Amino acid sequence: MLKIGDFSKIGKVSIRMLRHYDQIGILKPACIDNNTGYRSYSIDQLPRLNRIIFLKDIGFSLTEVMGLVDEQISIDEMKAMLVRRQRDLENEISMAQINLKTIVDRLRIIESEGDIPKFDVSIKSTESYVYVSHRTIVPHLEQMGVFCYNMYAKLYKELNVMNITPIGPEITFYFNEEYSETDLDMETGIVVPKTYLEKFRSNETVLNARVIEAEEHMAYAVYSGAFDGIEQAIIELLKWVVSNDWQITGALRELHLSGPAHPNGELVENAIIELQVPVSKLL
Repeated sequence: MLKIGDFSKIGKVSIRMLRHYDQIGILKPACIDNNTGYRSYSIDQLPRLNRIIFLKDIGFSLTEVMGLVDEQISIDEMKAMLVRRQRDLENEISMAQINLKTIVDRLRIIESEGDIPKFDVSIKSTESYVYVSHRTIVPHLEQMGVFCYNMYAKLYKELNVMNITPIGPEITFYFNEEYSETDLDMETGIVVPKTYLEKFRSNETVLNARVIEAEEHMAYAVYSGAFDGIEQAIIELLKWVVSNDWQITGALRELHLSGPAHPNGELVENAIIELQVPVSKLL
């Protein structure tokens, strides 16, 4: 069973919307704790959630979705519906372009429901390291790229002033506990020698420095490709965790194994990225 926050992340739907779906009867939790009222969901409910959002994204009202979601709609029928909506969106104003991207992303998720996972997920232990970073709130998902570039640029500039050479990859932490497209809590940083920890604490700097503790169980997957295609790898990682009786115990992190994300001021076209999330075994 999945906690409502974990189901929110995998399904890319806010907790508030899941509660609304529960209230109107379109998607009930698999289980509600009688003592605490906590909602739990099953991974088997994900296809239904995907169909609800798919129908909603192509223009149906929730009342109409309630009448359609239980019908056996084929993938080809979904594609045809999506293409018709896509043609309409191309004639609308710029806000419609945001909706278009949402639809394309959702279709890819639906099409992959029965596919063999494209990413190998495993568990490993990790050692502690000193992490030097910036942390900020990104106002909207569309601004993520600009914020990441600026934050890493400031990071390298400050390290150069302090004459410190990193010894590990860039690492981005994502702290939001549910899916959101606004107010994204993220941290960009890099690994430096442990001997520099006290230097950061005793000097005036815009950077934060702390020890990232060792993890006995870290679920991870390696993705290779463009940064804008990483979303499916994250979903596969989270689905694997909950499907194999693990629970998430810390923030998702993104390690840039192939080097800096913006080596020449531009985002690299092909990167090797390791996605990690701390986990513990369900009792």
